[in-house]
Amino acid sequence: MTDQVRAALAALSDLREKDLSAQGVMVLEGRIVIQKAISLGIEILLLVCSTESGAPWLSEDSAGFPILRMDHAEICSLVGFKFHHGAVALARRPVIRPAEPGLGFSSYLCLWNVTDPSNVGALLRSAAGLGVQAVLLGPGCADPFYRKALRASMGNALSLPLFSCDAEGMKALGDSGVEFAAATLSERSIPLEVFIARRRRSRRASAPLALVLGNEGFGLPGEVASLCRGEVVIPMEGGTDSLNVVVAGAILMYGLFRRR
Repeated sequence: MTDQVRAALAALSDLREKDLSAQGVMVLEGRIVIQKAISLGIEILLLVCSTESGAPWLSEDSAGFPILRMDHAEICSLVGFKFHHGAVALARRPVIRPAEPGLGFSSYLCLWNVTDPSNVGALLRSAAGLGVQAVLLGPGCADPFYRKALRASMGNALSLPLFSCDAEGMKALGDSGVEFAAATLSERSIPLEVFIARRRRSRRASAPLALVLGNEGFGLPGEVASLCRGEVVIPMEGGTDSLNVVVAGAILMYGLFRRR
């Protein structure tokens, strides 16, 4: 066993809430996420798969990275919880660059203080399937490369262009022509269908559009909402005032981006 494999096994041990971002690595759980990473050329440092699963999708002869096979109980003991995905890998973490004018995308999802990794991952999965070309990650957001976020994203966190973006970055993008639409429950919010119709009729219908989603409990700070050219809401019935951020985000992305 090489030193690299020993170090990777140490990183994969007792995972639970382990944060490996400072080490520049990330944990990939399950065939779908691992295959996505491999297809994108992400460096795999070690792959551990269960002898029971057999991993027929994996060709050891052409893998180009170390592979260890363990029985299911050994993998559970290694990671520190009941593991049901058949394979786990340690990989080199991509770098998230700051957003700046001139990125060249026409549709963005901007997340602000979305703290739950599973919510971030699910939103990225929806974004990939509903026409979003790039994602802006504001302050307070969960790490998109944390294992729970990667798993919830079905690996799409690895394929979408991700950028960090604070209020100053939003202003710079707005000044360069990107229109930000904030999802809010304020009195200024426009129902989704009305927002779409108005935008289609406007002279800026073809301008790049960014949907901004905030924290489920607190929404968007006033300084962020003030940087947006409009506010949009999903009309609700039955006395319900709002939806989970993942559900609301998917509906809004479908309306704003799938029809562009």
